[in-house]
Amino acid sequence: MHVWGAHGEFCARHQWEVIVATLALLACAASVERRTARINGDRCAGWARACPGLEAEYQAADAIVMTFVRCGALLYAYYQITNLHKIASKYLLIIAGVFSTFASFVFTSALANLFWTELASIKDAPFLFLLVADVARGARLARAGWAAGEDQAVRVGRALALLGPTATLDTLLAVLLVGVGALSGVPRLEHMCTFACLALLVDYFVFVTFYPACLALVTDFTAGRKDPSVEPFSETDLKPNPVVQRVKMIMAAGLLCVHLTSRWPWSGEGGVIEGPLTENSPPPHENVLLHSYVKWFSMSADYIVIATLLCALIIKFVFFEEHRDLIIDMNDMRVKEVSLENPTCKEVGTTTRKPLFSIGDEINMDMGTQTEDTPPDIEFPTISPSSSVNRLNAKKRPMAECLEIYRSEGACSSLSDEEVVMLVEQSHIPLHRLEAVLGDPLRGVRLRRRVVGGRFQTEHAILRLPYLNYDYSKVLNTCCENVIGYVGVPVGYAGPLVVDGKSYMIPMATTEGALVASTNRGAKAIGSRGVTSVVEDVGMTRAPAVRFPNVVRAHEVRQWIDNKENYALIKEAFDSTSRFARLQEIHVGVDGATLYLRFRATTGDAMGMNMVSKGAENALIFMKKYFPDMEVISLSGNYCSDKKAAAINWVKGRGKRVVCETIISAENLRSVFKTDARTLARCNKIKNLSGSALAGSIGGNNAHAANMVTAIFIATGQDPAQNVTSSNCSTSMEVCGESKEDLYVTCTMPSLEVGTVGGGTVLSGQSACLEILGVRGAGTRPAENSARLASLVCATVLAGELSLMAALVNSDLVKSHMRHNRSALNVQMAPAAETPSGNNLKVPL
Repeated sequence: MHVWGAHGEFCARHQWEVIVATLALLACAASVERRTARINGDRCAGWARACPGLEAEYQAADAIVMTFVRCGALLYAYYQITNLHKIASKYLLIIAGVFSTFASFVFTSALANLFWTELASIKDAPFLFLLVADVARGARLARAGWAAGEDQAVRVGRALALLGPTATLDTLLAVLLVGVGALSGVPRLEHMCTFACLALLVDYFVFVTFYPACLALVTDFTAGRKDPSVEPFSETDLKPNPVVQRVKMIMAAGLLCVHLTSRWPWSGEGGVIEGPLTENSPPPHENVLLHSYVKWFSMSADYIVIATLLCALIIKFVFFEEHRDLIIDMNDMRVKEVSLENPTCKEVGTTTRKPLFSIGDEINMDMGTQTEDTPPDIEFPTISPSSSVNRLNAKKRPMAECLEIYRSEGACSSLSDEEVVMLVEQSHIPLHRLEAVLGDPLRGVRLRRRVVGGRFQTEHAILRLPYLNYDYSKVLNTCCENVIGYVGVPVGYAGPLVVDGKSYMIPMATTEGALVASTNRGAKAIGSRGVTSVVEDVGMTRAPAVRFPNVVRAHEVRQWIDNKENYALIKEAFDSTSRFARLQEIHVGVDGATLYLRFRATTGDAMGMNMVSKGAENALIFMKKYFPDMEVISLSGNYCSDKKAAAINWVKGRGKRVVCETIISAENLRSVFKTDARTLARCNKIKNLSGSALAGSIGGNNAHAANMVTAIFIATGQDPAQNVTSSNCSTSMEVCGESKEDLYVTCTMPSLEVGTVGGGTVLSGQSACLEILGVRGAGTRPAENSARLASLVCATVLAGELSLMAALVNSDLVKSHMRHNRSALNVQMAPAAETPSGNNLKVPL
């Protein structure tokens, strides 16, 4: 193994030397002049015997049989290439095909010139070689050479170290197997098999010398198209099956015994026999190789048929095969599907074809020429190790057989994509259960996209929705159902923002231009003085609605709950449902005979809606024992109140209650905001306090707290809909300092609902943003990380409030949005509005 690796690395590092040396040997073999003659009766060279009658015209039956044999060889070769096309791109197949053709016909023909008088006598041998040649071997080595992560010489060396022993055994077995035909006693078959054996040996020699050097040279020229972040190829994908290798060794030993016994004792009549030139021998100084090639390509009726078939197969493969390249990444069996034709361009009547190189894990294309009709993302359908390549090649089985397999196994992992789609369309498999029955989340998403796109004729739209490079195993039963992809939201950062003496970079996911820049400006104005925060863990709430026969009974239940001993029993039932949920209060609202029991409980570092709901349900079951006539109308009676503007959350709080404060110096106000403390304090009073009161706003005494809250919520995996309650904020600005030129700012947020465990926080991107803030997962103390996240959200709101208020007093708001939101691209892509006169004008949105 180490010898093969060193040999492959040597060939890859000394590319030109190996190539030039091999071509020199080729030139030497092709230029040898045959000055010696061979006997006319039984010419031999080793195993080769050239029969004098080979140049005679074949009989009609013989020509028909040979035509069928040759056509069969071509069809079998085409079948092999189409199968290889499903596990390797056309680009790699071209490399491997050119290598095999060059090695088999050019090198072998040159070497055969030393043993055969005329190459026309061996024109049937290439068809036999098509049946035994291993084009896949060259494709595997080429694919390994394109795997990123290491020096190309090392990659080629490692790949050859794994493929070399297997190639040696395969070549030996093929030579012994084909060599059996040389023992048949049929002159034409002996001659053809002998040439095929020679071609296999030469093919093997070039594979371990000339091909690695050429491959390394090509990878040098295309190095700029590869992504260095792609991990190196997996050695396990190139290692042969040990059982198959043992079978091959046994077969090789048996065939070797057959050859030894058939050729023993060794005959001394073989070899080149010196003698006078015969009248049929070519002139001594004539170029025998060129003369033989002329005869080799002489056309007859059967060759016209074969040439026609060959041209038809080539045209079909190049022009009429499905235009997509599939590459399996050797790390994770990732199959990449590259559409060479822009599907959206068909809709507008234009077709855009771009040269694509399917190398490594990326598709290299000039993104600078992308138009608005070009899909923003070229898809790479991914097949996990559980969905093998064999299923791609398998024929579609009948419905009854597929249904029997599904029912017997209880899963569809052994069915092909076409068969699974067939079962879905016939309603045997619910569309929402694809991931479960396949045992492969990514494959389930891919097939659901296919089914949904076909049902609603939205294939092109779904094609533009990305779905790869995402861990759907964390999404299932946690974050989303009926998944068909994901939407990427840009994440920016604001900061550094100093909170409680520590500097933070705040991740914000948003599509609103100028928001991150504005918050960043506020953080700059706060500077090193930073923000001071106070956090109170109020707790999450859930308020079931329960009804009683009459108001008297409802009043009795209310008094029963207010009793401390009864409350302790309810609390015990509530707390028994979780290690972290701890009941703090039951606030009872009354509406006639209906009671709204607002359970409030702390939930550790989780946001806690599910915890509180589970605890409240168990508490109701406990109360049902004491009040059998109690009717539970709804587990949530909107007295909680969740995801709705409600005064109860503004007054009593929900989640975390956070208060932040800071002082902005007069110097920073002038240098960063171009304003002063009195102007900002006056604007805050008129806008955030008086204006909000006049509008009857609940919890809206702020400029735009929801902007920062939502951006951080999306980035960190919080529930975005809870920004309704969480954005309750009261912003206060006062003049302070000895000179009365500094600005004292506070933000009070009584119902900030955040968590650092559970929900969307488990997803990779959101988890990364939490880790940036240092609050990922549970803290050493209950609610430690969630409280810190709440303080960071409130501090960011304070920075954003400062910046927007300054922009409003300076009329910078429109300018910044025109600069960040109204780029030239956005203006160009704005739809055209039709004027009353019929003229179409570009009107920006």
